[in-house]
Amino acid sequence: MKDKNAKEIPRIGSVVVSTAGRDRKRVFVVTDETVEAGRIMLTVADGSLRRCAKAKRKNARHVRRIASVTEDELEKLTAGPDDGFVKKLIGKYDPQKRAGSSEESRPERGGGEN
Repeated sequence: MKDKNAKEIPRIGSVVVSTAGRDRKRVFVVTDETVEAGRIMLTVADGSLRRCAKAKRKNARHVRRIASVTEDELEKLTAGPDDGFVKKLIGKYDPQKRAGSSEESRPERGGGEN
């Protein structure tokens, strides 16, 4: 039986959302993973703010996996990630961007002043 508090650890090719830090709620793609002092550290990039050349290192406990890429996409990602490809992956798997329009950007409807 799986523990309810146990989280699935994101692996290379996972699309994740940050749950801690000043980049909280941003969506990233995991490009690398290492183990340091017993902690799993992920290297994440989003292709715009955090480009692949200067990817962000985050503790695996501070992200939540939202999707995994296909085998073909994973091969491209491990061969050498580039910013355009990472942006494309995020656009494809990010639930906020797939929805098309968000509540925040939608103008309010209704009558004017009486």
